[in-house]
Formats: sequence, structure tokens, C-alpha cells
Amino acid sequence: MKNNLHALFDPENIAIIGASSNPMKAGYIILSNLIRIGYPKKVFPVSVNEESILDFPCYKKLSQVEDTVELVVLITPSELIYDIMKDLELRMAAKNDVKVIVCAAANYGETRTEEGRRRQACLIDTAGKYGIRVLGPNCIGVIDNINRVDTTFVETLLPSETRGKKGGISFISQSGSIAAAILMKGASQPAPISINKFVSIGNMADVDFIDLLEYFEQDEDTRVIGMYMEGCADGKKLIETMARIARKKPIVVLKVGRSDVGAEAANSHTGSLAGADEVYSAAFRQFGIIRTYNMQELIDNLQAFDSLPLPEGNRVFILSQTGGFGIYSTDALLEQKTLQMPVVTSETKERLRSMLPEMASICSPEGYADITASANVRQHVDALRAVLGDERVDSVIFLTVVPSFLPQKELAEELIRFLKEEDQSGKPVYVSVLAGNYVWGCRALLESGGIKTFDEPANAVSAVKNMTEYGMFLSALKGGEEFEQISE
Repeated sequence: MKNNLHALFDPENIAIIGASSNPMKAGYIILSNLIRIGYPKKVFPVSVNEESILDFPCYKKLSQVEDTVELVVLITPSELIYDIMKDLELRMAAKNDVKVIVCAAANYGETRTEEGRRRQACLIDTAGKYGIRVLGPNCIGVIDNINRVDTTFVETLLPSETRGKKGGISFISQSGSIAAAILMKGASQPAPISINKFVSIGNMADVDFIDLLEYFEQDEDTRVIGMYMEGCADGKKLIETMARIARKKPIVVLKVGRSDVGAEAANSHTGSLAGADEVYSAAFRQFGIIRTYNMQELIDNLQAFDSLPLPEGNRVFILSQTGGFGIYSTDALLEQKTLQMPVVTSETKERLRSMLPEMASICSPEGYADITASANVRQHVDALRAVLGDERVDSVIFLTVVPSFLPQKELAEELIRFLKEEDQSGKPVYVSVLAGNYVWGCRALLESGGIKTFDEPANAVSAVKNMTEYGMFLSALKGGEEFEQISE
């Protein structure tokens, strides 16, 4: 039953069993989300209680829908699964068209009760007769921003102009609440994140991490894969799959269950064994898989891998308009044994001295410059140009706390013009604009212009460290060498 998952992401028509006219019910939100994302094909609400929902006529049973239906969303109470599966068998006998079921409802195998297991077995066994793949149960669904599919019951907060806009991030979550939080947090960035594909897998009764990783491996629109992971029944095969794919595309993981108590909690949540965390951690280091430790770090790393080129080396210059955050970032950077601060050429140092305010601190220490709060927009950009032009620099962390006398809009526009139109260095720049809501407009302009920003310099350091190590991993592969990340 390992047919491909194309119909999960680009189905020919969708039926929602358990659709509702109540805006507070998941069956309403799923239909609403499909409308808002602009799903281009047909949607069929199935409800025994409704005549129409959001101007869509309702059907009492799936078997009554005359058109082709390739994807079915189940959002009914779990005790109805037996009758629904009987009707599915009638449907398949007559039409043989359903390819995928997304079971968003809970109260199945994750309950570890005999009845919960019986319900899950009924769902999986019936679907299995016909080669139908099942996502879930106990999941929030799937989003494909290219084909404009959104079967989730989450209010993602995305503005209408962002829905359906594709990015290069594809994400798999074992937790529905984490999945929802990442969607909402991603939508709450200065410029909302555009995700390529997004999948909540729940109990993994059928479709699991390995299935989706293999699908994303072949997906041309996926540039970086993100995962929230608690555990997997076949950890060995999972690691083997991730190791193979990491040679082609970066994989960024938020893996929980590091402590014994956390592992027990993960086990009780979805019924999947978390496994020994140190085994996962060692495998991640060996195979170039990026591990993050909190949600913002996960999101920042995914965006960085999606939008920035990989550094060609480990020499990172810190260019700061603020002394305090510059020192803070220097400490964070040098804690990563992978990274070094470069000794730039005397020509670069002289260029910086000639263009910056007299009180600027140039390369004291080496690989660091404090351009001071008196630096204007042109000095910000010219200093960045000078540093990127130095052959001894592989990447730059660019920090600025925008004072009231520095025009934010002009700074954002000039940085976009330089980095997106003029700069030919091919080097990544990790821009941290501080701090808080005061600089939100500046960050929104930068991110809308394609420049990822960080609200915390330590997360910029995390991104440059992980991208540098991934670049080292790929270089080691080309040279036929063994690789292991120096740090976690």
C-alpha cells in the first residue's frame, strides 16, 4: 500500500465528511480554508444535518457524490467510522476513485484503548483494501500552497494575498498543536512565511515520516525540509532515509524527548516510541542533519536555508552598528567551534576607516567592526559592501539597532537595492534588526524584499553555524571524507 501521495497535495476534488455550518466547528473551518486559499477544483461537503454550507450543496453520504473525489477529509466523531467505512466500500465499488483520506478526528489508536484501536484498524484496513493512503488519525491536515490545497482546521492568520504564494519550505509535524503554532507563528513574522507544503501526520497509522520525506525528496519545489519529531517506530529506516535525502536537501529538525520524562510524554502523546535521544543526536551529527532546540530557531533556520546561499567557508565577519549587541554576538559566535572570525586585508580595513565615523572601531578584535550609532544609511551599506568584497570573508552577520535619527524605510530600501540588485559576492548576509515593534516596519520591508531578518542575534549565529556545517558536510561528501558536526 505504498502508492505515491500525489493526490494528497493535488487531488481531483475533495469531500469533507463532517462539514458544518457552525463557524466554531472544524468542519466549517476546513471548508472555509479551502475557499480562502483558492482551491481550483470542486469541494463536496458531506453532512447528515445540513442542506448547504457556504453556498455549497451538501450530501448525506460520500457514495452520493457523482463527481470524482480523490481526497476525503474525515472530521466526524470517531464512533461513526464504522458506518463511514461501509459507505466508502460502496463508493469504491461504484467509482474506485478515492486515493487519500485525511483523518483529522482524534480518539483513535492514540487513546490506547481497545475501542480506539478497533476504530483505527477499521479505518486502515478498509482503506488498505483499495490502496487508499491515510493521513492521521489525530492530525490537522495538509497544506499545498502551489496547488492551493488547505484541509486544516487552523486559522493560519495569513493575509489573503499570501495564501497560495509558494516558498521552498516543506514541513512535517508529528504534533497537531505544534503544527498549528508554527503556521500561526510563521504568519506572524514581519513578512508572513510562504510554505511550499505542510503536513500534520498525527498517529502515523499509515502515512509516516518516511513516506513524506521520500515525496519531498523528489519534489522540485522543496528546497529545505523541516520536521517536528517525537519518535518513530522504525528509527533505523527513518535515519537511513534522512541521511540519503540530506545529501541533496537540508533537513532541519526540532526533536523532542531529550530527557527520559520527555520521551515518556512523547510516547503517551502519539503512541510512537521516542527512542534513545543520544542515538538520534549522534546520527544527526554524522549525516549532516540540522537539529534545533526551540520553535523560533527552527523557523529562522528554515527561512535562512530557503533564502540564503550556503557559505563557502567558516569565516564570519560581524558588522555591527551597536557595541553591546556586537559583543554579545561575538561571544555567541565563538562558542561555536565550527566558526572563525577572519583577519581581513589591510585594504579592507583602510576602506572601512575611510568611510565610517571617526569613533568607529575597526577590526578590534579581528573580524569585527562597530560602525557606531552615528553611521548613516550610506555608511551602513558601504561598510557591508567593503566587508563582502574581502576574499577572506565567507559570510556576514549584520546588526543594527535603528536609532530615531536613522530613517528605517531608507535603510531597508538601500539594503534591498544592494543585496538583491548590486551584490555579486554570492555570500550570505544574516541581518538582525533590533529591537521589537519599533523596527517591525523596517524588518517587514526587508523581508518583503526577500531579505531574511532575525530579531535575536543568537538565532542569526545559529543559522550561520548550521548553514556553514551543512556546507562542510556537502564538501566532505564530494571529497569522499567522513563528516561529523563539531557542535550541536
